[in-house]
Amino acid sequence: MHRLAASVLLLPSLMMGRAGQPCARCHPSETAAFEQSPMGRSAGPPSVFAEGSVVHKLSGSTLTVERRGSLLEHRLERRGLAAEYPVAYSVGVGIVGYTYIVRLGQYLFESPVSYFTQTKSWDVTPGYEKEPNLDFTHQISSRCLFCHTGSVNLIGGTANQFGDPPFTSISCERCHGSPVAHLKNPVPGSIVNPAKLAPNRRDSVCEQCHLEGEVRILNPGRDWWDFQAGQTTESVFVTYLRAAAPGTLWADSQNELLAQSRCARQSGGRLWCGTCHNPHASEQNRAQSLRQVCLSCHGDLFAVGRHRAAAECISCHMPRLLLTSVAHSAMTDHSIPRIPRAERPEAGAADREPKAWREPDRALVLRDLGLAYFDLAANKHAAPDLQQAYRILSQLPPQERQDPAVEADLGSVLLAQGDTDFAIRMFTRASAQQPSNARYIYCLGASLERAGKMEEAVKELKRSIELDPSLPDAYLELAQLYRKAGREAESRNALREYLRFMPQNIQLRLPD
Repeated sequence: MHRLAASVLLLPSLMMGRAGQPCARCHPSETAAFEQSPMGRSAGPPSVFAEGSVVHKLSGSTLTVERRGSLLEHRLERRGLAAEYPVAYSVGVGIVGYTYIVRLGQYLFESPVSYFTQTKSWDVTPGYEKEPNLDFTHQISSRCLFCHTGSVNLIGGTANQFGDPPFTSISCERCHGSPVAHLKNPVPGSIVNPAKLAPNRRDSVCEQCHLEGEVRILNPGRDWWDFQAGQTTESVFVTYLRAAAPGTLWADSQNELLAQSRCARQSGGRLWCGTCHNPHASEQNRAQSLRQVCLSCHGDLFAVGRHRAAAECISCHMPRLLLTSVAHSAMTDHSIPRIPRAERPEAGAADREPKAWREPDRALVLRDLGLAYFDLAANKHAAPDLQQAYRILSQLPPQERQDPAVEADLGSVLLAQGDTDFAIRMFTRASAQQPSNARYIYCLGASLERAGKMEEAVKELKRSIELDPSLPDAYLELAQLYRKAGREAESRNALREYLRFMPQNIQLRLPD
C-alpha cells in the first residue's frame, strides 16, 4: 500500500555532454567518457535481448518477450486473455539489468518483466513479485525518473503525464549545476565542481541517486527536480534509513555502506565517491586503478610485511554481495571490510526508528519524520508505524498542520479509524491547496462514500477521473459505490470508462 493520500498516491535542460553541445566543445574527452558511463546511458531506447518467457506463479500469468522486426514486445497472458505492448524505453545500463517502460498516450508504465544481466535471464520486475493480479499497472511518475534521467517533460502541473519526448538523458548538469554562468565566463568557480564543495554538499551530488533509504520525504512546496548540484539534499528532501534487517542489502545502499567503513570514518571526510569513481575517464584496468587509491593511504602494508603481496584489493575488501531488493544480482560491498566476511552484511541493530541521513531545518524535523512514519506504514502495512505517524503529525502546531501532505496523511489515518467527518475535513483542505492532485480528490470522494454522502462522493470521484484518467482506484471506488446503491448499469459503465483508458487491462476484462 502506498500513502493513501498519495495512493489509497519540459524542465528545460541543455543536452550537455552530447556531440556539438556546449561542454563537448571545450571538454571533448570528458564528455565522450561520460557518454559511455553508466550515468550517461541510464535511460533511452529499448535494449533488445534474446526472446524469453517467465511464469508468475502467484497470479498464474505468463510473461513473454518477443522481437517483432525492430520492436521489442512484452506480452502478458492469464486465463485466456492477453495484453501486449511495444516497449518504448529501457532504464538501466546492464550492470544489474534493464527495466522497461511502455507508453499509453501521455502516460508511462513499468513493464512487469525485466532482464537481469548478471544471470542473462528474464524475470518479474522488482515490485511486481507479490501482485495477485499481474498487469501493466505500475505507473511511472516524475519521481520515478528522477534518478535515471536528466530532465522530464511534464504536462501542465501534473506529476505523471509527459510530452514527447518524456525525458532527456542525464547530462553534465546533473553533477555540475547550471552551465549558464560558466558559458558566459568559463573560469574555475563559475560552475559547480563537486570535489571543491563542503563534504555534505559534495556528497549530496551522489546521494541524490545513490542513497534511496527506506523512504524520502519532500520538504513543503518542493519538487524532486528542485535539487541542484551545490545544494544539500535535505534542503529539498530528506532521506530516512532504518537499521537493516538480517541479510538485507539494497541496490542503492552504496553511500550508506561507505559511511560505515573504517576507511571513510578515519579519513576526516576526504574519502568520498569521487575518490574511486571518475565519470570522466574510461579505465582499462579498474582493479589496478583502485589498488593505487588504496595504497595512497596504505602504502606501507607490503613494504613492512604486514600484508601478503597482492595484485589488487577489491576481491577481498570490496567483495560482491547478493542484493535482497533485486533478484539475480550482486553489488560491490562499499563498507570495505578489513577481513572478508559472509556474502551478506551482518544484522542491523534492534532499533528500528527511522533516522534522517541528515536532518532538514529544525522547523521541519517533526513534520518530515511524521510523514516518513506514514510512508513506512503504507509500504510495510505496519500498524505501529501508522500510530507513530498519527501521534507526531497530530501534535504539530496548527500552522504546521496546514500542509497538504500532513493533512492528507492525517485524513488517511482518520478514515482508517472510521472518523469520516474529520477525514473529509482533512482531504477537503488538502485538495483545496493542491486542486490538481487527483489522488487527494479521490481520497475525499472515498471519505464521502464512507460517510454515506453518495452524490457528493460521485461528484468528487468523477472530478478525480477527469483530472487523471489513469487512476484506477477512482473508477473502482465509483463502481463499488454504484453497486452498493443497486445501480448495476452505472457500476459497469464506470469500469468500462477505465477500459477506454487502458483497454488491455486483464483484471477488468476477466469474467466474474
